[in-house]
Amino acid sequence: MPCAVVPVIELKGTAKTVKIGGGMTPVLVGERINPTNRKDLIAKLKAGEFEVLEFEAKRQVENGADILDVNVGVPGIDEKHAMQEALRIVQDAVDVPLWIDTSDPAVLEIALKNVRGRVGINSTTGEEKRMDAVIPLAAQYDAALVGLCIDDAGIPATSEKRVEIATRIIDRAEKEGMDRKNMIIDCVALACGTASTGAKATLDTIRIVTEELGVNTTVGLSNVSFGLPDRPRLNASFMLMCAGQGMTCFIGNPMDPNMQFALKSSKLFWGEDKFAMGYLTYFRKMQAAQAAAAEKK
Repeated sequence: MPCAVVPVIELKGTAKTVKIGGGMTPVLVGERINPTNRKDLIAKLKAGEFEVLEFEAKRQVENGADILDVNVGVPGIDEKHAMQEALRIVQDAVDVPLWIDTSDPAVLEIALKNVRGRVGINSTTGEEKRMDAVIPLAAQYDAALVGLCIDDAGIPATSEKRVEIATRIIDRAEKEGMDRKNMIIDCVALACGTASTGAKATLDTIRIVTEELGVNTTVGLSNVSFGLPDRPRLNASFMLMCAGQGMTCFIGNPMDPNMQFALKSSKLFWGEDKFAMGYLTYFRKMQAAQAAAAEKK
């Protein structure tokens, strides 16, 4: 892992506080409350059946999600109302912190006014209009802010350009009164099947942002394996490589057993799992599940 140890960010849910950074195992941000490419969830949100979000929230936390990303952006719905309903249902169901995920600044402000605890905002880009809209809200509501390494020209292919965007976002945030210790830079994962050097650029960006800018980093992990076979194992392998470069949190699927194993083993190796009790509990649970599945055959 890079020598630099980035500041610790504390996010708060209705009861639970989660720490990001400081040389710890990366924090898992559950990705499942998001209708992108999920026809079933899109249909339920359009029908106003927001109760499905309670199931998604509980299942993710039960399977190891530390934080939940909340996105209800479906064309044709009242997103302000949907976001308020989502926050109410999710925060009544689980006690973990949330990331507010919306492209609409008006929806973001409504969410920040109604959410309980200290949240993250996912996200601003390096585009001027986006920074103008999002950064003042992050400063006003004391939220942690994810800065995505994308600008008006799109996603840069090189780590150098991505770091330039990250620096621009951090500079703007500091001018608005934010402390850089509350910034998280999304170093952007691209599909390796279509961009052969995309993963390397992400890894290099994580290392440079960690060592030179001294801020926390994240990645939307599953993008890296898009279009390839055996995606879960690829995602878990990439997570460990990103962690080795200094990544402190990531958006991923808590229900993936490959990711669960990677995280449990990471906590063990980092000395966060005293006497390996967490790993042993997880291992026995997996053994029991495999035995139960074998009996059904």
